[in-house]
Amino acid sequence: MVVKLAVEGKVKDKEVLDFIKEYQKRLTPYFKLELAELGEGGKYFEKAGKQNTVEIFIAMDAGGKKFTSEGFAEWFKEKRSLSKNITFVIGEATGLSQPARKAATEFLSLSDMTFSYKLSLMVMAEQIYRAVTIITGHPYHK
Repeated sequence: MVVKLAVEGKVKDKEVLDFIKEYQKRLTPYFKLELAELGEGGKYFEKAGKQNTVEIFIAMDAGGKKFTSEGFAEWFKEKRSLSKNITFVIGEATGLSQPARKAATEFLSLSDMTFSYKLSLMVMAEQIYRAVTIITGHPYHK
């Protein structure tokens, strides 16, 4: 199984990339965490479409479902049981493209506040790791 953090655009900030790499390392025993830079305009989703049977697209949007860390862990465990790759899609400053919105099977929100895509990537990487530690009983979450 692969979990992707996908951003519509490019990540040029070395600190953000280093942060993501740290969580990629931490998650290696459980699954592969990838960072995908999709470019602008949703061209990736125009190709993928909704017919994709091996990947679940979760769009990060302020109007999406909100979870506690424990609730997200339970949700994530359920999604992982479907034996499909999971892609969390984060829009750029202007938000998600229409093709990304159409491809999404669900919408999640990190907060009622708006975050930059860089911060959203870092929060998602940490929360995915936190979810795994909750699921496996690792003391990180305590």
